[in-house]
Amino acid sequence: MTKPIKIKNLILGSGLPKVCVPLTSVSCEDLCREAEAAVQAGADLVEWRADFYEHLSDIESMLETLEKLSGILGEIPLLFTIRTKAEGGNCEISAEEYARLNIAAAKSGEADLIDVEIFGDEGRKKDLICEIHFTGAKVIGSSHDFEKTDDRETLLKRFQDIDAAGADILKMAVMPDEFDDVAAIMQVTSQMKSEFTEKPVISMSMGSLGSISRIAGENFGSSVTFATVGAASAPGQFPIRELRMMMAALHDKNK
Repeated sequence: MTKPIKIKNLILGSGLPKVCVPLTSVSCEDLCREAEAAVQAGADLVEWRADFYEHLSDIESMLETLEKLSGILGEIPLLFTIRTKAEGGNCEISAEEYARLNIAAAKSGEADLIDVEIFGDEGRKKDLICEIHFTGAKVIGSSHDFEKTDDRETLLKRFQDIDAAGADILKMAVMPDEFDDVAAIMQVTSQMKSEFTEKPVISMSMGSLGSISRIAGENFGSSVTFATVGAASAPGQFPIRELRMMMAALHDKNK
C-alpha cells in the first residue's frame, strides 16, 4: 500500500492522480505568465522545465526566476526539472553542472521537489539525491525513453533501481509502438505499487497511442499526470481542462 507524501498542502499517493502543469518558456517574464495561467487553471502541482530557460547556467538568474515562480504559485508545490537531451530534454550539460544547478535549486528552499534523472552514472545520482534530501526537498527519480517501451521485466527492474537510488517518488515515461506497450507500462506500474514499494509511483505512455495512461492513472496506480496550459513538455499531453473532465468521467464510472 502506498504511503502518501505531503508537499505543502498537496497529498501525493492517494485519491485521484494530481495534475501537474509544466512551464516551458525561455524567459522569466513568459514563465511568470505561464505560472499565473497554471494557477488560474487549477493545477495541483507545477513543474518548471528549467532546461528550456535561456539563462540556466547563470545560477543567480535561475534562482531569481525560481523565487518569482514560487511566489506566484503560493501553496501550489513547485517541481524543478532539468531534462537533459539524453532523456528527451532541451539541454546538454555536464554531470557536474547538472548536480550544481539541482543542488542550488534545492538549497534555495523555493523548489519543493527536484527531478533527478537516475540513469547514467547511478552512483553520482545517489549522492545527488542524498545532498538534495539534506536540504529538505523531496526527489522524483525519473527515467524517460522517447524511442521505445522495453519488456515488462526490464521496466520493473528500472522502477526498482529508481527506488533503490533513494528517490521519494518513482517516475517512468516511455514511448509505445503498439498498444501492448501501453498495457505493459500500466501493468508494471500496478505491480510495482502493489508488490515492491510503498512510495508514490508516476508513469505514462507517451504520444497519442499512450494517451489513455494519462487519463486512467487512478486505475493502475499512477499518482500524477501532466497537462498543459501552454506548450506541451512531452508528446500526448492534454490541456488541463479536457484532462480533468475525462478523469472525472472515468472516476464516476468506477464507482
